[in-house]
Amino acid sequence: MKKIIFYSILIFIFSIGIGYFYSSLWKKENMGSINLNENTVSNMVEETVSIEEKVAYNANFALKKYYDKCGHFKINYSELPPEIINLTKSQLEEFYPDWNVEEFSSNNVVLAKRIDDICDDHYVLKLDKENVDVFHMKNGEELEFFKSTDISTEYLTSDDINNLQNGIYVYGIGNLNSAIEDFE
Repeated sequence: MKKIIFYSILIFIFSIGIGYFYSSLWKKENMGSINLNENTVSNMVEETVSIEEKVAYNANFALKKYYDKCGHFKINYSELPPEIINLTKSQLEEFYPDWNVEEFSSNNVVLAKRIDDICDDHYVLKLDKENVDVFHMKNGEELEFFKSTDISTEYLTSDDINNLQNGIYVYGIGNLNSAIEDFE
């Protein structure tokens, strides 16, 4: 029994030696066929360093609009357009010439644009005969009907009526709802 264990260990060690010998021969043979000089290595390093970052297929995409007349901005997150996947920053700038690339990485793309107008979140509460109506502001001066409320003038104070005749300016849908609730 001891002889079998001894011969098994001896065969195992011998097979490891043969495997090592053949692998070193194979390695020398293949390394000899690759002829690397300093110029080749230098070019490979330069090519690796010069690779630009590109937009990944799962990147976050947002459009940011700055409104000059009111000073507000809006960010709209949307699905990444498939045509900009794998574009570099300079290619993206060419693809969207009217937009500025505000943030660029393989995972995040934010395009920004300045708009000489007010944003869509400005409202005016005004009296219309016997009820309070809500108007949406356009271009800083134009009023577009938005909705009518059930608030009647018979329950309002004289100060509220005067303010509503001049118009009460409200920013944001949350503030609009709050202002309407204050009159109810």
